[in-house]
Amino acid sequence: MESLTQTTVAGYLLLRLKELGLTHLFGIAGNYSAPFLNTIDEDQSQDKIKIIGDTNEINAGHCADAYARLKGFAAVAVTYGVGAFTLLNATAGSYVEHCPVLVINGSPTNADQMKSIGEGLLASHMTGDMYSNINVYRHVTVAAELVMSSIDAPYKIDAVLTACLIYGRPVYLEVFEDVWRMPCEAPKHSLVIKGYKSCVQNAVEAAKKTVELIKEFGAPIFWAGEEIQRKGLQDDFLKLVKETKIEFTTSIMGKSIVSESNPYFRGVFNGNASPKDVQERFKKAGVKIGLGAWTTGKNLGGFNIWGEHTVLANHSSVRIGAQFEPNVALGDFMIELNRQLKGIEYEPHHMYEKKVTNTTFVVEPSKAERELPLTFDSFFGRMNKYITEDHLVVSDAGFALLGAQGLHIKEPNGFVAQASWLSIGYSVPAAVGVKCAVPEKQVVVFVGDGAFQETCQAISNQARLGHNTIVFVLDNTIYGIEQMLTNPNPFRGSKKIHYEVENMNEVYPYNKMHQWKYAKLADVFGGKGFEVSTMPELEAVIKQLDTKNTNFIVHVHLPEVGIPEAIAYKNDRPGEDEILNKGWSLCG
Repeated sequence: MESLTQTTVAGYLLLRLKELGLTHLFGIAGNYSAPFLNTIDEDQSQDKIKIIGDTNEINAGHCADAYARLKGFAAVAVTYGVGAFTLLNATAGSYVEHCPVLVINGSPTNADQMKSIGEGLLASHMTGDMYSNINVYRHVTVAAELVMSSIDAPYKIDAVLTACLIYGRPVYLEVFEDVWRMPCEAPKHSLVIKGYKSCVQNAVEAAKKTVELIKEFGAPIFWAGEEIQRKGLQDDFLKLVKETKIEFTTSIMGKSIVSESNPYFRGVFNGNASPKDVQERFKKAGVKIGLGAWTTGKNLGGFNIWGEHTVLANHSSVRIGAQFEPNVALGDFMIELNRQLKGIEYEPHHMYEKKVTNTTFVVEPSKAERELPLTFDSFFGRMNKYITEDHLVVSDAGFALLGAQGLHIKEPNGFVAQASWLSIGYSVPAAVGVKCAVPEKQVVVFVGDGAFQETCQAISNQARLGHNTIVFVLDNTIYGIEQMLTNPNPFRGSKKIHYEVENMNEVYPYNKMHQWKYAKLADVFGGKGFEVSTMPELEAVIKQLDTKNTNFIVHVHLPEVGIPEAIAYKNDRPGEDEILNKGWSLCG
């Protein structure tokens, strides 16, 4: 800590952010937050925080979310009302997916607030309710404070930052514009962050019950999830795997929490959306032990993992079959499970023959297939060969995520996706946050055309910052995942059902995209653009993507009703509209 006795409220917050290792602040400038931004700008120290102005608040929030996943803490600054409410969606995503982000909101002055109360006079962006912004954010943060004076500013700042790091989720700090420059005491001590304290005896009991299940059902396998990364438990998990020799899969949200070149890694288990061999072999395990994996719809792909021989351990509890042990930290459980397994004889589940070491679950196209039009699977098959340790993959939601889940990611933390909240458009701005967090990596983005149209302005930030990000826009001309969920009939090919209601036979008009010349946007925002529709064209473009200081947009044409193999199981089930229109019974 700097040896200051006095500072300002803005200066106090700046010192705390630097203490937490923040290097980049994302956001949109506004007059209510300007005094804080100016304080950063006036800083002459070597560890000066770089302000990254974004094209809109949603993009800024996605940048901060991705940065937090890789650095352990992020901050985003906006202005009152219009800025804060626009940012809300991104913050909700960080809340759901446990990303520690500080939301900084500058709000009208004390005088403006009093005039609103006494005279009904609304300053810019005010609703008339002084607590409107903070009350909204209370639902998507673990702590929220409103700073109306400098007297209690240090305590409130420290409180939200401490909560952010303890719980690993977003917090909210709102400061009146005239308070930023008010004097206050400088920090006297460093922040003291104490980790979650669990009941060790409960961890012992949970491990004991898990061992009993293994004795009864045998052949255990691990299903590793996102909390292992969020809680910094990668080394503990690797030790557990190495010493127990138990094979593991990851959830889609936990993809690349450790290197997928690990000899015990057996692919991404995403329920019914898993590659068929992974799904079938995972199901045959005697005991399935979830470690930090969340039971979300995207993590399970319509598969019901609950059962008498399933163990699900998360950050504060463990469920063993029908039994439940509360107040158990995930790290404590893994340590105790490792210790107890050393005392028994068991045979780990072998998903594959020992001679099989290939854990790549997308296939490189054959020579003959390279002459055919691109499909989701042939595209990702080629990308699997292209991606190296020098890349970091960011995937958007929908078909892009389903296609990318099988990529072989060799580096830990080499894959970023918002796989639970699933806000389409996340990937392109998130790539900016990723590049700021790990500048040595080249970021590769896979995004559908619908998602790209949501947040494509982030390309301009990539160009302005001199990034060498590659954005593959997967253009099938429709909102494919939305059509699949409501009515998969257009994707069934020769098995398509003929409905008397004509719109049930084709892609809904509202799911069709307006066609953009995506590659041309590089001329607008900066960078280089390419357009491909065949494998040879893709091959030619790949050879041009090694520039170190240029960002790229690659427009990839794909068939309108083509789908990744991972979601083909949906064709055998009724969509939501098919059920509602009684075209297919629930048991069909």
